[in-house]
Amino acid sequence: MTMSSGAPASNSAKDRPRRLNANSSVASLSAAQRERAQRLYAENIVWNACDSTPEEHADQEYVTKIKQSAVTAVNHTVAYTVNFKQAVKAIAIWSKLYEDNPDVGFIARDYADVARAKAEGRAAIFMGFQDITALEEDIDLLDTFHQLGIRFVQPTYQDRNAAGDGCGERVQSGLSKFGVRLIEKLNKLRIVVDLSHVGVGSTLEAIEISKQPVMVTHSGSKTIVDTARNKTDEEIKALAKRGGVIGIAGKSGFLRRDGLQAGSNVDDFIDSIDYVRDLVGVDHVCIGTDIGDERGYNYERIARVHKKHPEIAIIGDDLLLDRMHTDQIGPGSLYPITEGLVARGYSDEDIGLILGGNVNRVLRQIWTE
Repeated sequence: MTMSSGAPASNSAKDRPRRLNANSSVASLSAAQRERAQRLYAENIVWNACDSTPEEHADQEYVTKIKQSAVTAVNHTVAYTVNFKQAVKAIAIWSKLYEDNPDVGFIARDYADVARAKAEGRAAIFMGFQDITALEEDIDLLDTFHQLGIRFVQPTYQDRNAAGDGCGERVQSGLSKFGVRLIEKLNKLRIVVDLSHVGVGSTLEAIEISKQPVMVTHSGSKTIVDTARNKTDEEIKALAKRGGVIGIAGKSGFLRRDGLQAGSNVDDFIDSIDYVRDLVGVDHVCIGTDIGDERGYNYERIARVHKKHPEIAIIGDDLLLDRMHTDQIGPGSLYPITEGLVARGYSDEDIGLILGGNVNRVLRQIWTE
């Protein structure tokens, strides 16, 4: 299939065999294990370190999913490679959505807002950028965006820009002089440095330069799947050494070598959590699904993304949309991950760390210490 030919009838889910690994160990949980999973999800702060729902779905259907998810806090990407005006408009759209739906959540700005959200049964929505195009190469504009509520910033998105190399570049070098100044400015404003789409050299330099812990909010292990978007052991170890945390993304192509064809389930997601735990310890892994509202994943949009960034293993040439993401995981559904952790034998304490404790520790260091 070519990307310009649209979706032939044979590409519909009903005309293909079900994915190879649709069943998960959570199906065999006992009643006591399910009760334990429900208790842990209710008791703990639950973070989604990356929700990538685009602004065209900032509507009632989406906020209903957030409410149903019972998530405590979210890093919501409000802008990718857009200019200053477009970024401000996106911030306004998301801010207005939660102003109109205060029972669901609120735009959050500081560490105390996480505890507030948990106590009130709402979601603390922290806004983030996955690129610095909106700065238009003026670092001082970060002050304005910080005042508007931006709390997470990713220096690059796949490609090389003024800050340095993205992970999709053919040759990997480090940060530019502008990139060094950017990290210093983010530290000064106490904006989280997110290195998810950042190249290897730039990632390692940012970790070294930053005076605060950094995050990789949505990625995976390059040892498990050798894709540009996953992180090497060296990067994960450097991140952990400086107190940071990596969020596992619910992208089938990040979680399994055959994920773009076979899809993925909760067991595959937990496999990546296991890997990071065994490599650097349970204190340095969290959940960052990088899954937006499912309405945003249509053939036309994904074909454009795939054509522009074929190195991102989110979908293969066949554009099998129903294989892109981990079964049962999305903006409205994080709970199955808790069942997966219970099925895998994690302790109550470790599950609490993975669900939200680790992100909270990093944010406490950045925002209050």
